[in-house]
Amino acid sequence: MSKPKNWPISLPYLKAPLHGKDISPTQTQFLRTKPLHLPAAPASSPATETPCPHVKIQAIQDPLHPAYGQHGLFATRNIAPGGLILVYLGRVHGQGTTSDESDYDLWLDREMDVATDAAGEGNEARFMNDYRGVGGVDRANAQFGNVWCERWGEVCVGVWALGGAKKKSKNKKKEKDVKKNDGRGIQKGDEILVSYGRGFWEDRRKSGHGGGDDGRAAAL
Repeated sequence: MSKPKNWPISLPYLKAPLHGKDISPTQTQFLRTKPLHLPAAPASSPATETPCPHVKIQAIQDPLHPAYGQHGLFATRNIAPGGLILVYLGRVHGQGTTSDESDYDLWLDREMDVATDAAGEGNEARFMNDYRGVGGVDRANAQFGNVWCERWGEVCVGVWALGGAKKKSKNKKKEKDVKKNDGRGIQKGDEILVSYGRGFWEDRRKSGHGGGDDGRAAAL
């Protein structure tokens, strides 16, 4: 089975969502019923291919980067605002099997009590870093949002491109140039950055929890 470059040897690489044994028939039915309001990714979409051609896992070279010495996720092509970059694969489970130690657990649907945890297995999406402190940017260039994946016939967590991370600058001319590019989306070579939310960092400070040994400094 092919894996992306720089994938950890000891970590299983998923090519489809992995349903935990605790997922009930009702939850399975929810996952495999297409909601009318949800955007859909066709079976041929590169965003649902594994490995995903839109991204690459790459070592962080900048000493000032919060994840220096570890890894991040980078775009291999230009992605327009609103474009689906890839899906977030992991173990699909209910709250009863949630691990307090996992930094990779995302709600898929709170009402249905379904989440996706990429701590023990996953795909490239688990390597995304938080935007805070990265290269002077002041916002994320990607966000999470559910998508109907025709490739697997179920609802998944998607990663969508935003208008682009805006860099801080004391130079007024440079600041104007940056503003002109606010709607550019993600450019080839850009690191794909999300927001873990303030709650994540507050909990992290309280617990003193650090990054794992799989190439991430932070988590979702």
